[in-house]
Amino acid sequence: MAEAPFHPRTDLPEPLSGLPEQPLVELGAGCPWLTLSEINRVIRVQGVAPALARAWVVDELARAIPLSEERERELERQWLEPRGIRSEEELLPWLQRQRLLRADVTQLATQAERLDRFRRHRWQEEVEIHFLRRKPELDEAVYSLLRVSEQALAEELHQRLLEGEASFADLAGAHSEGRERFNQGKVGPLPIVAAHPEIAARLRVGRPGQLWPPFQADRFWVLIQLEQPLPARLDDATYTRMMEELFEGWIEERVQLLLHAQPLPALPPLPTATEEIPPRAP
Repeated sequence: MAEAPFHPRTDLPEPLSGLPEQPLVELGAGCPWLTLSEINRVIRVQGVAPALARAWVVDELARAIPLSEERERELERQWLEPRGIRSEEELLPWLQRQRLLRADVTQLATQAERLDRFRRHRWQEEVEIHFLRRKPELDEAVYSLLRVSEQALAEELHQRLLEGEASFADLAGAHSEGRERFNQGKVGPLPIVAAHPEIAARLRVGRPGQLWPPFQADRFWVLIQLEQPLPARLDDATYTRMMEELFEGWIEERVQLLLHAQPLPALPPLPTATEEIPPRAP
């Protein structure tokens, strides 16, 4: 089916007599749509200022990070080929259909790599420190949980477990008053910080298989047994996550400055176009 032609708006307000015509914001290249005053109103009433500020911060950064001309052309080719474009002759009509400019292709094709180079250049040496700071929130565990309202019952069940008269799963399924009874008492893997503080304090210092005497947590008497501690490790996935957190924190600081009409500090030192940045510090 042929694509429907795009028709710019014809109902835009006329400029006031004696005043210059207001500039128009384009939804696509060469497609005027809204006046600046209309855009400002939409930003106010639709609450899109944070998203627009973030887009501007990311755009400013991406345009500032250099790449070699050879690398730009390679990334453009990799971006265009899946879209069925293999020559400049095929590119022009595609740009017209997409309402893009030729320079937009360069930015769309290269922005991800530019930002990735900036992340690694700026925070590669700080990732491990950030991970150690975050590790208590990232550690996970698998444990068995049983909650009852009466202390006497909790102590009786604890004794039965110690003497091997029943399994934790059987007792949790039969007696627990929490939702864990539907899972035979098994919880996790979940972040330890998500547990009740009284439970989390024991999980952090426990050994696999350790069973604690009954203790009170809120209105329940609780039995827990640590099945498997899962301490966080700085593997490749966590490394990427920590670097992304550092990057997003930096972006958010600049967004908040924009939203509060504060001047932005200069961009930090940027990688050069030819600088070799390893994917991960050794």
